[in-house]
This record gives sequence, C-alpha cells and structure tokens, in this order.
Amino acid sequence: MSNAWIGNYACFRARLCSEKAAVVDLDTGVRYTYGDLEDRANRLAHVLAGFGVGKGDRVAFLSRNRVELIDGYFATGKLGAILVPYNARLSAKELAQLMTNEGPKVLFYEEVFAANAAALEGHCPVERFVCLDGAQGGHSAYGDLLARADNGFVACDDLELEDIHLIIHTGGTTGLPKGGLISHRGELFNSFSEICTWGLNDKDSAVILLPLFHTGGWNLLTLPLLHVGGTIYINRAYDPQKTLEVIQEEKTTCLFGAATIFRMMVERPEFRDADLSSLRWVMAGAAPTPINIMQEFWKKGIKFVLGYGMTEAGPNNLSTPPQFVSQETVEEKFASVGKPFYLTLAKLIDDDGNTVTAPDTPGELLWSGPQIFSGYWGNEAETASTLVDGWVHTGDMASVDKDGFYYIVGRKKNMFISGGENVFPPEIESALYDIEAVRECCVFGVSDEKWGEVGKAVISLKPGKTITKEEILTALNGKLARYKIPKYITFVDDVPKNNVGKIVVKQVTDLYGTPQD
Repeated sequence: MSNAWIGNYACFRARLCSEKAAVVDLDTGVRYTYGDLEDRANRLAHVLAGFGVGKGDRVAFLSRNRVELIDGYFATGKLGAILVPYNARLSAKELAQLMTNEGPKVLFYEEVFAANAAALEGHCPVERFVCLDGAQGGHSAYGDLLARADNGFVACDDLELEDIHLIIHTGGTTGLPKGGLISHRGELFNSFSEICTWGLNDKDSAVILLPLFHTGGWNLLTLPLLHVGGTIYINRAYDPQKTLEVIQEEKTTCLFGAATIFRMMVERPEFRDADLSSLRWVMAGAAPTPINIMQEFWKKGIKFVLGYGMTEAGPNNLSTPPQFVSQETVEEKFASVGKPFYLTLAKLIDDDGNTVTAPDTPGELLWSGPQIFSGYWGNEAETASTLVDGWVHTGDMASVDKDGFYYIVGRKKNMFISGGENVFPPEIESALYDIEAVRECCVFGVSDEKWGEVGKAVISLKPGKTITKEEILTALNGKLARYKIPKYITFVDDVPKNNVGKIVVKQVTDLYGTPQD
C-alpha cells in the first residue's frame, strides 16, 4: 500500500482549497495560495531530485522565516528526504561541526548569511549551495532554479509514517545542540492533537513569531494551520509594531510566542490603543511569563494563558485550553502551564521511578504518545537516556493540582538544596516578577559554607525604574520561606537569552555564578 500521501499534505490541501491564502510574506507583501505552495513544492522537489537528493538525504536551510522554507518542508516530504533548518545565529565553525555530523547534500542560504556559506565550502559535506536571493559567489539562484523546473506531481511511494522528515535542534545550553529526529508520524499526530485541543479551523490565522529553525516556529502554529486550511503570516525579523498592525488589519485569531516577545509588544506605545479583539487567545511558552505581561492582554479582554512543550515530546504537550475555561479560571490558574493535549500521555515520577499521584507533589515530568520524537541524530547514548520505554524524560520538575492543572516547579538539575531543603528557582522568580520594577530575572544556587547552597538572583530592571537589594528582600519577606529568599542579588542591564527569548541559565551562571552580589 502506497503511503505517498504522508509527504503530500500541500497537494491534498490544494485539492480542497487551491485559491485560499496559505502564507503571507510580510516583507514582500506576496500572498501565496495553497495552489501556489503545491506548485512550488513540486518544482523544488524536481530541482532536488536533479541534485541527486532522494529518500533519507538531508537538505539544509540557513535562513530566517521565508516562504522558501515552506517550499523546503513540502518538497522534502514529497521526496522522503529530511529537512534540516539550521539556527542562523550559529557561527560557521559550529555549523560546520553540525553539518559534518548530519551530512546535508544541499544548503539553501539567505544572502545575509553568504559569509557563513562561503566559509562552509570545503569544510562540510554539502555538495550544492543555492542562494535564496540571487546568484552569489558562483552559487545558483533559487528563483532561477524554481522558474525553470518541472511542476509535475512528485511523490515517494515507499514513504512510511516512521520515516524521519525533520531534524530540529534542541535549545541545549552546553556544547552543540542535539538534532532531534521528527518523523512524519510525529508531525501528523502533533498537528492533529493541536487542532483538536484548540479547535483550530480554516478561519484561523496567526503571525508566526518564532523562527522556523525552532520547533515552536513549525509547530506553533505553522504546520497545524497549514493542515487545517488556515493562514500564516511570516517575516524575517520579529517586529512588535508590525505584529500589532497585522493583527488589527488581518484580524488574526491566535498568537503564540515567548515572554520576551510579548514584553516587547506591550512596551510599544501603540499597544495601549491597539484593537486586538480578533484574537481568540494568546499563549506564551519557552519560559515563565510574568503576570504583569499577561494582565496587559487580560485588560483587553483577551485570554492570555501559558503552555509547555519540548522538541523531543511534540512539542505541544500542555496548555490551558482557553476556549473551555472562563477568564476567572485563566486568572486563578495564571501560573499553570495547563492540561495535557488531546493525544498526550503524561506522568510524574519520583527519584525511584515511582509514579507520583498525590496532588501538589513535585515529580519529574515524563511524556509519551504518538507525537514524540524518534531520538537524536547520531547520538545513541543521549537517545537512550532521554527516551526510555517509550517515555520522554524531560528533566523538568512539575506538580499537578486537584483540578488537573500542571505547574512547572523547576529543572531537576537546576534545583538547589539549602540547609537540606529542596529549592526550585521558578517559585522565587515568580515572586520577584511581582515586584513592579523587575523586568527579567534568573535564580540559581551558589555555594555557601553554612547552608551548602543559597539562592542568587540576577535581575534586570524596567527602563526608568530603580530599586535596591534591601527593598527587594523586604518585598520577598513573608512571601517566601526564609531559606528561599536569595542571599545575593546582582543587577544587570540584560539577562542572557537564546534566540527564542528563553533565559539561558548556563550562560547566566557562567557570568554571575559566584557567591557575591
């Protein structure tokens, strides 16, 4: 039985609504229909086949969010090849190491990254370089190749659900990122689970705020909306002002991002009077979101909730289901990352591997279900330690309340022990965010002769705000147990973050991890 349909989502969506707008490029103003996506995917598939790309071969992109990445997704699916979108912020040396390991045959790159592409020649297995913006340094121009290519239907007849379609690199905080293997099965069931959980349909649309080299860029909400016949809006660099304009002009319905992204949005002067009433919900993930950011959207009558996910587990695993809960519940459970998605299996375990069943009791969070990943590229040891008996071990500590809402209480490895008591930094960070002057913060443990470890907080303040260490300690007194209140506080201009706005604890501790203010 042929499973060619797995790689031809664009074809079957185009068959149903060929003239419907699928992708809007905010940089060029071009609107691409589902029929356009199918035509472009077939053309690129023929180009790749001409380069010798077949089932299982890797095709790399070094690009910001552009329609060419969408072409690459569908074209590789048609051929049974594997799409590898690389983080455009990596150095040429880091990219060469990853590419040497993962072996892409072709690299499509944006002109702004031409220097890195040139540096990679001869230092990685890539056989063909193609520039997305025109001929560059002897490399072919993407547009020329597509224009000359056949647009006849392409399919891989022996494609199976377990075949790998994406390598998405995890946001590791040490060393090179690991390449998470995402199968057609994982993609399909993740999208189905998201569509069912949030009730997505062809009337839904979203500005895509996260990069397409990140799992959130693809899965929140690009792939689910393209499956269901919705519309996505993409641009090469996040622009909070442009995002607010598009939401109002296009009446988009959903919005997902990270705390840093939303902070930039609410700090724009245009935010106060912006009409965002078309949004059914707004959701943040990747890092804890201060309640004061959420409140800015609540004031506009918009349900702003939290979610949780990770590359290896979907990534869509938890969210407060906004369409099924009242605003009162949204505010009551504001710190919760919600409930498991439609197809997601979850459990908490203690240090001995026993399932934790008591409410409000921390345990390590584990995931299973048809949406999970298939392992790490070329890294059997990491795969074996992360994926055990069909369960993804997250390293995150969580608890569940009596109503079934999950709360992330910290990283298993980031927890510190002070005077024999377990201390989870998110609880302290949440209390710090209640202080009006605090913009961003990161808490971790440092050595202490008396208590073993004590807390240290690295804090950046909102523009124009001032506060002393003593005032912060006074504000925390009575809100937290004494052993949880940080002994040391360091004020910085900016707390180190990764490309999706997530504070990177390893970088923070490398810079500020000494027991002093």
